[in-house]
Amino acid sequence: MSVVNQSADGLIMPEDSFSARLRKVPTPLGGLALAIASLGALWAFVLPEFGYLLKLPSAIIAGLMVLAVVLKFVSNPDLFRDDLSHPVLSSVLPTCAMATMMVAQALLLHMPVFAKALWLVAVFTHILLFIGFVLQRVKDFQLQHMVPSWFVPPVGIIVAAVSSTGMGYETLVSVLFTFGLTCYFIKLPVMFYRLIFKEAIPDAALPTFAIMAAPASLSLAGYLTISDRPSYLLIAILLPLAIFMTGLVYIAFIRLLRLPFSPGYASFTFPMVIGSTALYKSADLLGKQGYQKLCDIINQLAGFELLIATVIVVYVAMRYLWFYFSPRHA
Repeated sequence: MSVVNQSADGLIMPEDSFSARLRKVPTPLGGLALAIASLGALWAFVLPEFGYLLKLPSAIIAGLMVLAVVLKFVSNPDLFRDDLSHPVLSSVLPTCAMATMMVAQALLLHMPVFAKALWLVAVFTHILLFIGFVLQRVKDFQLQHMVPSWFVPPVGIIVAAVSSTGMGYETLVSVLFTFGLTCYFIKLPVMFYRLIFKEAIPDAALPTFAIMAAPASLSLAGYLTISDRPSYLLIAILLPLAIFMTGLVYIAFIRLLRLPFSPGYASFTFPMVIGSTALYKSADLLGKQGYQKLCDIINQLAGFELLIATVIVVYVAMRYLWFYFSPRHA
């Protein structure tokens, strides 16, 4: 006898139908897609001679993952409404738009017109998701609902800066970067206050703690991407902060990786990748300015972080494959 389930509109569908499988696509998959696209771009930066083997294939994989999430919401609008009203899931929805920006950057050389249009659509989709997040959260704001993934809607827009090379729209990118950076500096002390003085984050949302490593690194990577004459004062603030936050999450992994697997594991991935990206960009700048010894130190640290990021992304991707295609979930 065929197993069936019931959709929100009352339709009965086989458990193994395409529509039923789409309903099971985890929303945090967008975060893993973002990490995969970003990791491919980073490896292409580190090994430019193999860039064509790394950047585009990873972007295609990420694009398919984003497409799965989009199809899930298109075919099940009720799930989108549910996620948008959820204090945690609503904050990770923009990762799909962020991943799409990185995919667009990878496609720029091959399909420039399409890539630029896709990037612009992704940017404005992120803005709309940010507005939706704010509107939902102000309805019943409680500080204890705040989790580190709340950095994603306001600060994650800086991915527009990281992926902006060759896209144009310099003024828009500059405004978005400034907005994201300002939001980070405002929200960071509030987040620390919440984490220290309010009740602990529930285990179900605890993987989002890894996102604490992302905003400083993302801000630094975005700034170094769009600035011709970067301020050494801002770099002196962001670089140590990025290293400290990444180190903090490394320590937290002692507990986080012991948690039972959940789609929230995607939170472990992009923060590790963007941390290494920021360090490589910093080392590149320092090398060009003649600070060779400091450049070498940062490069070594960046290489270490790249290794950790690669292991984490591969590990989480394998856990996702097992989770989604396991007979228990098929």
